[in-house]
Amino acid sequence: MIKNLVSPFRSLTLMAVLVSGGIYGCSKVDMPDEIITAYRKAIQINPKMADAHYNLGMAYNDRTMVDEAIAELKKATEIDPNYKDALLHLGLLCLEKGRWEDAIAALESVIRLDPRNELALGKLADVYKARKMFSEAIHEYKKVLEANPKDVVTQHNLGAAYAEKNEPEEAIKAFKKAIELNPNYADAHFGLGQIFLDRKQLEDAVVELKKASDINPYHAPAHYCLGLTYYAQHDHIKAAEAFRRSIEIDAKNPKVHYSLGIVYADERLFDEAIEEFRTVVKLDPGDAEAHYRLGKAYADKRVLANAIATVRKAAAAHYNIQNPYSDKRALDEAIASLQKAIEVNPYNPSVYFDLGSAYSQSRILDDAAAALEETVRIDPNFAKAHYGLSIIYERKGMKEEAQREFSSYKQLTGECRK
Repeated sequence: MIKNLVSPFRSLTLMAVLVSGGIYGCSKVDMPDEIITAYRKAIQINPKMADAHYNLGMAYNDRTMVDEAIAELKKATEIDPNYKDALLHLGLLCLEKGRWEDAIAALESVIRLDPRNELALGKLADVYKARKMFSEAIHEYKKVLEANPKDVVTQHNLGAAYAEKNEPEEAIKAFKKAIELNPNYADAHFGLGQIFLDRKQLEDAVVELKKASDINPYHAPAHYCLGLTYYAQHDHIKAAEAFRRSIEIDAKNPKVHYSLGIVYADERLFDEAIEEFRTVVKLDPGDAEAHYRLGKAYADKRVLANAIATVRKAAAAHYNIQNPYSDKRALDEAIASLQKAIEVNPYNPSVYFDLGSAYSQSRILDDAAAALEETVRIDPNFAKAHYGLSIIYERKGMKEEAQREFSSYKQLTGECRK
């Protein structure tokens, strides 16, 4: 509501302008264009009228002209530094726009004028929390709770601040207090479940996360964390169900698609895994691990496990060539994805190793050698890569190089060639 629009004005000049404009005391109070015009006229008559700047700011806010509203509210507070309502709304609007420093200054001024103002205290704490100033946030949340111990939202926010500050015991106390105040507070159960998951108290995590998702069936993060908990319990069926439910609610969270892709890959459902990892790289093209996993899923697709020749069995235990391919297109896709993973993160030796494996199975020996050479350059202790290089060099007739790499392999593993 616009301040002083119906109640008597503190400024006779402002009242006179509104009367002359046909607004004060008539049905035109709901005509924002005329209201804005009237307040502008009042400011022209007396630029130092804090009320006029405040009311104009609130009129701008009603029209969702937030930047203009902030400018007028700042003028009101410059004229009258103790104008509590103007400071409060200024702080709230700056918070909405992410102008943290301005929000903090305005809200601190409100608290200076009114130390028990719960809204200002709570919002200031929210700003501190958003800025990762967790000690300051906790301090302000506690002030709110001193004034109103039954404020369940602030009790939850206190727990969240403790959790982000990595003080799990205090966070648990706060979340449990919030649940005591309101047993159906889904976010408090969720916060408690997250802590239990982080601490590997998996049974407790399941209980709390199920409560959160039962109370609010559309709580996508609760379903996601429930899936992570089931996965940690090696229950892939329930994990996949929980991840799929989270995706039904929020299909644009790459972390959930990635986790579901991992479950599918573990279950050797490679087509489904590929679909999930492709979704991840579409949502987040810079996710190197997703590119890598996509490449792995392509590489593992259409495996003919029983086709491993007897002469390769010894190598298969140490070098990832146990998956011959009947579909060249799948292998090409694997190589393309692994190359993309390297573009995004050129320092992951495992990516080069799998790329070398894919090239090896495609009989592209020079590229296979180059990829494995890069693997051992990044990680000289990557035993399987040295073993793979010995095989590639031997195929290419490079006997000395093959012996050198095999010697490196033996030194790293202590095993002998059969």
